[in-house]
Amino acid sequence: MPPFDATLIPVPEDEGPAPSGVEGPETVWELTRRIQATLEDGFPQVWVVGEVSNYKRHTSGHVFFTLKDERASLRCIIWKSTAKRLRHEVTDGLEVEAKGHLSVFEKAGNYQLYVSSLRPRGVGALEVAFRRLKEKLQKEGLFDPAHKRPLPRFPRRIGIVTSPTGAAVRDMIHVLRRRWPAAEIVLAPALVQGPGAAAEIVRGIRWLNRLSTVDVIIIGRGGGSLEDLWPFNEEGVARAVYASEAPVVSAVGHETDFSISDFVADVRAPTPSAAAELVVPDAREVLAALATLGRRMARQVRHRLERLGDRLALAARSRFFAHPEELALARAQELEDLAGRMRAAARESAADRRLRLERAAALLAEHAPRIRWQAAQGALGMAAFRLRAAGRTLLVHRWRARVDGFAQRLADLDPDRVLGRGYSRTVLERSGATLLRAADARPGDRLRTHLAEGQVRSRVTDAQGKSGGGEGEVARSGPWKSAKRGSANAVGADASPTLFDSAGEREWKGERESEIP
Repeated sequence: MPPFDATLIPVPEDEGPAPSGVEGPETVWELTRRIQATLEDGFPQVWVVGEVSNYKRHTSGHVFFTLKDERASLRCIIWKSTAKRLRHEVTDGLEVEAKGHLSVFEKAGNYQLYVSSLRPRGVGALEVAFRRLKEKLQKEGLFDPAHKRPLPRFPRRIGIVTSPTGAAVRDMIHVLRRRWPAAEIVLAPALVQGPGAAAEIVRGIRWLNRLSTVDVIIIGRGGGSLEDLWPFNEEGVARAVYASEAPVVSAVGHETDFSISDFVADVRAPTPSAAAELVVPDAREVLAALATLGRRMARQVRHRLERLGDRLALAARSRFFAHPEELALARAQELEDLAGRMRAAARESAADRRLRLERAAALLAEHAPRIRWQAAQGALGMAAFRLRAAGRTLLVHRWRARVDGFAQRLADLDPDRVLGRGYSRTVLERSGATLLRAADARPGDRLRTHLAEGQVRSRVTDAQGKSGGGEGEVARSGPWKSAKRGSANAVGADASPTLFDSAGEREWKGERESEIP
């Protein structure tokens, strides 16, 4: 290689005199101050709409975030005094309206918006897409805790899907080498932001699974805006993580950043370094635990050997060791004693079982079906006898009452009892029929008149059967007939009231009618 020649470096040409109004070249600070004055004078107050990204509240109380849309982004600051007056919670993905003034941060040379008022307007497009995909995958069961798998305790081969040039991969490798040097690290390089990043992440996950010797996979990257982390919110990455045969640890961004892959993965780590600490144990802790277990095992073995030695020494001093036949005799005596106790127990058990059997037989005899049937048959016979006796008694009383009633009614309808009230009954001797009408008697007929006491015989000399009253007329009113004086000229006696059979027949039927004397 030829030696370095400083004369070969080109010398810049003279650009001529300085512009008018400028005495000479400016420092960076002077130029920045002029730009700052121009911005502050030209934009004393602006009102801008955008989506919040990289929202962070510093320990000092100041708030830093970025407002963005599809084409540009703007850094924003809210001082602590203004942040205290915010009435709405601000999060990444929220579309807001910010009011403030523009100025320049001199050290970084960035222009930024100093916000004096902030109000939410809605959810940004990326946040809407994030929520929709999260809801869809959750309904399909990709976030189900039952699908989560535990991480291996001592992994031998660890796969990493991340950018090979980022700080995240260096941090993970450093932690893995420090904590568990025995593990082999397999890197699947992939873009972690921008177009095509999601496809490369999916390809890296599938490639590590095809190796079939990878025990656990880490996917992740360092912090960034929502747009920078968006590849880990793609549906293809989520489904590749879910389909992975090896457990997956998601380590995307910082602790406050959440991605779809965090919900699908088996374990979520707040940072890439934390993911490396989760997948491997600390070798120093494992060695210390092994040393403790070794000392404990040695101590247990030593104590065990000491106890066995003591027992052996005791056995050597025992008389049974010197005279083993005595041990045999002692064991034979114990065996005989056990045999006697067993026989006694067997006898007692047999006696107890015999007693229980006798009690059961007596109880069975007491409740035998034949005995119970005989008892039931006797009870049934007694009940039948009582039923027949009760039936006879009931029938006798009932019919006796009815007969007494009929007898009383017959006695009440007896014609002779009516005669006792001043009535009489006259019959024709030639026919024995009761005389009901005067027209039924002819002159010369013999009559017999029944009185309450005795009879009177008479003969008809004249009979008038014409109604309307008069001598010899027989008046009829109701069921009873009474002959007026002179209705029939009787020989040797006056005429008396007459009771007709028809009235008696109606009285027998239970009808009650008035009597006319």
